[in-house]
Amino acid sequence: MFTLNRLPSPALVRVIAYSDPATWWALGDSYICALINSTSFRCGWVSHLAKGFRAPAAITCIEDIDTQRRKVLDPVTSIFGSEAWISGNFVRALSANYPATFNAIALGLVKTLLLNGDRNTAALVIQRSHARLDIFDGRFVRDLVVQRPEMWMLQWLAVSGLDFEELYSRGHCFDMSQLTDWVMASRVELLRFLAGRGLRLPVRSLMEYALGHSQPDLVEFLIGHDSGYAHELSWNDLLLMACTEASTRLDVFVYVASKTEPSIVWAFAAACLASHAMADDCAYKKFMALRSLPNAAEWIVKPIRGQTPIERLCERLTYENIAHISPFIRDYIALGVSTANMPSIVSALCQ
Repeated sequence: MFTLNRLPSPALVRVIAYSDPATWWALGDSYICALINSTSFRCGWVSHLAKGFRAPAAITCIEDIDTQRRKVLDPVTSIFGSEAWISGNFVRALSANYPATFNAIALGLVKTLLLNGDRNTAALVIQRSHARLDIFDGRFVRDLVVQRPEMWMLQWLAVSGLDFEELYSRGHCFDMSQLTDWVMASRVELLRFLAGRGLRLPVRSLMEYALGHSQPDLVEFLIGHDSGYAHELSWNDLLLMACTEASTRLDVFVYVASKTEPSIVWAFAAACLASHAMADDCAYKKFMALRSLPNAAEWIVKPIRGQTPIERLCERLTYENIAHISPFIRDYIALGVSTANMPSIVSALCQ
């Protein structure tokens, strides 16, 4: 009786690949399963699945690469349960025996491998293919880094020859949205890597997010990155920004304040904290941190534009904010600020 097992392997490969390999696999026949599990069969099957993607023109956007992965690679993965079948041996065999197929799906292979952390095999694909990582003005790289925002990914891209400065200049990779996500996650190591590759980061814009969401080391990195450029941020500038932003973290505020020197800026900072107390639950703690700095008591009580700190606060008093502002007024009184012209209701609250 005739059996498929008697067919020559190349013929059987074509029969299985052009039908439904998953059904053949499910039969559990040891010979057929061994055949399907071979590198030569995987190459043949992938080549068959990739027929519609052989022309480079078929890849016109990022979505095409994901469609390619879904239609060419996922069916194979569904049988073996993981992408481990995309090995170095497979890459070498596919590139040697099916070069057109290999080049057509190279970016899909690279993305699949990198998202699974297989940097070595991904590098092998780049070495043996015509694939360009900077395709679509950097959108392909952006997609990789958004899905795997890790140092090893940036290092791999650098080793693979990516020109970070050129890509950054195109405006689609390492854009404000992407950098903001890293700032809010306190990924200082990623930002430091980009700066080391020559990128000029938008420090002032990023600092607005860093004050409320990042650790002090990221704030220090940003202000250091800005050093030497025109209109660079100073620690005094940053202190005033930190006082204005109600979302500024307490630990970040304390760190920024500790980097400043005694000056009239401290008076502005203290007054700003007091006037924003209703919006900032940590305003008084920040005020106390500023007050505890050496010589702060001398500077935070200085008049500003001819007004004492208490006079400035009284101008901003409302029924809604009086309970939030009164602790600051009590402190100013304790530090010797004149209470002249202070409303009687404030005097009563501050006794």
